Amino acid sequence: MKNPIRFDKHFQETSFHNPLKNHELDTHSLQIRRDPLTGTQSTFNIGLKDKAIFFFGVTDHSLVERLAEASRANCFLCDDRWKQTTPRYPEHLVAGGRVEAGEAVLFPNLFPVAQVHAVIRVGRAHFLPLDAFEPARILEALQACRTFVGALAKGLPAVEYLTINGNYLHPAGASIAHPHFQLVGGDLPCTWMERALALGRAWHREHGRCYWEALAETERSSGERYVGATGPACWLTSFSPQGTNEVLGVLPGKRNFLEMEGEDLQGVADGLSRLLKGYASQRVSTFNFSLFSGPLRTQDDAFCCLLRIVSRQNVYENYRTDDYFLQKLLRDELILTLPEELASALAVFF
Repeated sequence: MKNPIRFDKHFQETSFHNPLKNHELDTHSLQIRRDPLTGTQSTFNIGLKDKAIFFFGVTDHSLVERLAEASRANCFLCDDRWKQTTPRYPEHLVAGGRVEAGEAVLFPNLFPVAQVHAVIRVGRAHFLPLDAFEPARILEALQACRTFVGALAKGLPAVEYLTINGNYLHPAGASIAHPHFQLVGGDLPCTWMERALALGRAWHREHGRCYWEALAETERSSGERYVGATGPACWLTSFSPQGTNEVLGVLPGKRNFLEMEGEDLQGVADGLSRLLKGYASQRVSTFNFSLFSGPLRTQDDAFCCLLRIVSRQNVYENYRTDDYFLQKLLRDELILTLPEELASALAVFF
């Protein structure tokens, strides 16, 4: 049977007299990719590959360490300060007001942007380079989230859509250096999830199965963008990435967070730790990720839990943003490293 997932590439050329090449006629070859489900586009120009350093700069590790050290004394997540400085949930929702799991602790965000907005401390360490995010600390944070999701399912029946998210360091949108995650959601899906559910359900009606499960199988068979597996979690680079160095983690058969068990959480934690080590090997210092759940109560077979992670701008003095009109307004993305090459570089960590 023919695979219904199509990986479409469109090729273009543009020519001009280049002053950097003695004004000789210079032709650039462009590759436009379209996501097989959403149709969102990303563009690759091999001529920009060596220009990536101008987009992202070189991480100034001494600056990162100085900034982290300067914020340590007032960090509300360090030591036991969180016991006095963080809010608590009502007792009827969470006994004790917060969820603890090893070194992780989950509590309400003082400035919520959603019906549910929790902060989760990821370990005691105030600052970690990307290759020091150990699976055990990530796992504890995910376990705290899973416990809280169970409480939400019982205590707040209107909550249907949830995501677990991470911003690491200021260029990625973090307001503090201390590693932390955020659980966000409510009775409405976020924009990406709303579109993914609509397109996923249409694909399921036509083909009789979950798109992301089929995608994971296809990529694992071809091997071109397959990174590796950690337990039940399957990791692959995005064919048409919607962020720099985007990687997908797919949990086949797990429709929502309530269905995620211990081995699923362990697989996500192990895979995320390996990916961050791989990012570090690529001289990346910041990242964003989101782990998406399907609806908590409808058990939607058209969706399975999946994680999207992208790298962001490196930390150095006066760093520039890595988004401009192409991403923010045109909603297209620029590819600086081909997904197939990224998969090969990351696979050594799996």
